[in-house]
Amino acid sequence: MPDEIIEEVQTTETETPEVETPKVEATESSETVDPVEAAVQERLAQMKANMDRMSKERDEALKVKNQMEADAKAAKIAQLEKDGKLQEVAEMKIADLEAKLSVYQAENTKLNRDSVLQNALAGLDFKNDRSREMAYKDIVEQLSQTEDGGWKHNSGTSIDDFVAGYSKSEDNSFLFRVKSNTGSGAANNAGVSNVSQKKTLSEMSTSEMLAAAEKGQLGSFNI
Repeated sequence: MPDEIIEEVQTTETETPEVETPKVEATESSETVDPVEAAVQERLAQMKANMDRMSKERDEALKVKNQMEADAKAAKIAQLEKDGKLQEVAEMKIADLEAKLSVYQAENTKLNRDSVLQNALAGLDFKNDRSREMAYKDIVEQLSQTEDGGWKHNSGTSIDDFVAGYSKSEDNSFLFRVKSNTGSGAANNAGVSNVSQKKTLSEMSTSEMLAAAEKGQLGSFNI
């Protein structure tokens, strides 16, 4: 009798169906991850983190430096006043005010330059805010102030004319939305030039990798 019970229990255990763990979603998810894309995104993230860290350290160092200079200047003025050297005190205060005025004027000049450039860029159809920022940083370094206080490109052309040419350049096409279609109905791909497509990832610049990432073409490049 006990043997029959044992056999019955063993039979029941062997007949119990196994529950399969669904693995389809995990497999599909892993297949959609492009290792090249992931490597580039990781590299860009590290670059941004390093730049943010260095910028923060620079700002903190400048803050400490400025505070030390202000404390030293205040101590010197106090000592001069104590010694009765009021003329020197007045000269130091005037020089300080002139330095602050120069900083305010430079900041106002920068704001005016940025406003002019942003107005020129406003009419362009950028892919996203990052593309607009890339164009802004690229162009703003090429501007110079005219004698009447206006702004122009270093080549001598007006900002509006230079921006118009900039937007039509094939080298910068990856920054803008595609507006035309080919006869087959496929959109013309703008951005990654034929030269960059022949490069490996290690030979590409950051801007070229960003352009490739925007087009989803990173998987076609060799490491």
